[in-house]
Amino acid sequence: MIIDTHAHMSDSRFDNDREIVIQKAFDCGIEKIFEIACEMRYWDRALELSKRDNIFLSVGVHPIETTKATREDYYKLQVLIQDKKCIAIGEIGLDYHYDSSLQNTNTQKESFFKQIDIAVKYNKAVIIHCRDAYDEMIDFFKKYKNVPKGVIHCFSGTPKQAKMFIEMGFLLGINGPVTYKKSDNLKQVVFETDLNKLLVETDCPYLAPQKYRGQRNEPSYIAETLKEIATIKNILINEVVQITTQNALKLFGI
Repeated sequence: MIIDTHAHMSDSRFDNDREIVIQKAFDCGIEKIFEIACEMRYWDRALELSKRDNIFLSVGVHPIETTKATREDYYKLQVLIQDKKCIAIGEIGLDYHYDSSLQNTNTQKESFFKQIDIAVKYNKAVIIHCRDAYDEMIDFFKKYKNVPKGVIHCFSGTPKQAKMFIEMGFLLGINGPVTYKKSDNLKQVVFETDLNKLLVETDCPYLAPQKYRGQRNEPSYIAETLKEIATIKNILINEVVQITTQNALKLFGI
């Protein structure tokens, strides 16, 4: 059983063929899709998608969206996460790639800390987005008393940072970039990390694996990530599937 633990099927880029893409994923052996709604405009659409068998939901305010979020949005978030198909809060976090100004970083931090507190209050896993802010993220969790369970989505940090997150109880989300020709650092992270600390994801429609690079990503393309992990670790792909699936089921309480 394969699980795509991070997809954005609500995204408008799937408006013309969403049903076809979802069915293709199931036909290719994917049995569960975790729909990640981190833009407020997609929350209701994602909730509707999650009413289907084998599609689960996570909602949150992405760091890039924090300047748009209202007090009412955070109230709605707390309602949505109580839905029986909602397994996590996310993706949430810090992203300083495009704007590292003090005003932007403070806005992101306020939203991130608020959502972490909500996750702890409702005992939800968290899906963490982190870009150009790994050291700051690590420092935050070192000081936080009740670190929630969760995953560092689309991990792209160093092997040392990977170990620090794992020591704090997080799993690492691995997706298309591990297949890229210049991803030696990420391949090293995968090589050094126990398989029971990894999740596989697509982040579709973003970050298509090397075979489909430049195209819209889809859940069915997760096979490329599974193959690459198996190659790096010199094990059978079935072992990667089995262990990463169990990791996901355990983390998200399914």
